[in-house]
Amino acid sequence: MKKLLVPTDFSAYADAALEFATQLAKKHEAEILLLNVVLTPVNWTKLTKEQEALYPDTMEVIHKAKNELAARVANVEQAGVKISKSIHFSDGKERLIPFLSSEKIDLVVMGSHGKYGFKAHVLGSNTYTVLRKAGIPVFVVKPAEAPFRFKKVVLATDFKEASGKAFQTLGDAIRFMGATPEVLFVNTPANFMEDAQIKQLGEEFLKKFAYYSHDIHIYSAYNVERGIIQFAQAAEVDAVAVITHGKTDLQQLFSPSVTENLVTYLDKPVLSLNVTALE
Repeated sequence: MKKLLVPTDFSAYADAALEFATQLAKKHEAEILLLNVVLTPVNWTKLTKEQEALYPDTMEVIHKAKNELAARVANVEQAGVKISKSIHFSDGKERLIPFLSSEKIDLVVMGSHGKYGFKAHVLGSNTYTVLRKAGIPVFVVKPAEAPFRFKKVVLATDFKEASGKAFQTLGDAIRFMGATPEVLFVNTPANFMEDAQIKQLGEEFLKKFAYYSHDIHIYSAYNVERGIIQFAQAAEVDAVAVITHGKTDLQQLFSPSVTENLVTYLDKPVLSLNVTALE
């Protein structure tokens, strides 16, 4: 992972994500792309300079964004990390996902206000869609009073063949951040299995897709979100990682809404990857 994207709205939450990304980049000699999304009334990239002048309010927002980006870039460069900046103009049409691909981004690190819920996140709908559509890991940093630790991370999976590649990618991301993943299977009433069945299923899955040995944790709960949240709190993990599936059978697969609910209700950072975006 050599290129990290940090979307920013210049809030303290986004700055916390940038600080964490800076630590990662410095440790692994990676680079950062700092991105600000500016909502525009029209397709800004199609306008001439004369046409831009017809929208003075938007021009003022862009001017402030350039200054804010420049200040943060200077701070990161002082830490000895390579960083570039970009303003992404959005007229309401989704163009951020192709941007991730064209810039060859390996990991997205972004902040969350937490208490307002993810859908009300000030970074807006453009970053909200990243969780659903990005084919790369997305790490949502939660507000924290103490310095952030990243040593014990629970990786929730369904042990299905379709989750294998995403499991490997998330495992690499977790180790990149300096932690060791602990595997969790949430046993729900809708798809109940006995522990012996789960262990066998998990061992077969890990034999095929894991590069390292893992302990398998089994937690029974009414639904996947409750199981992950309750286990994370009981086990005092530092973060949660989850594999989601865009095309969902909610009784069998983790849906993107699971990740959104975790970001909203869990007081831990959340790392996610949509497996269907890898296909």
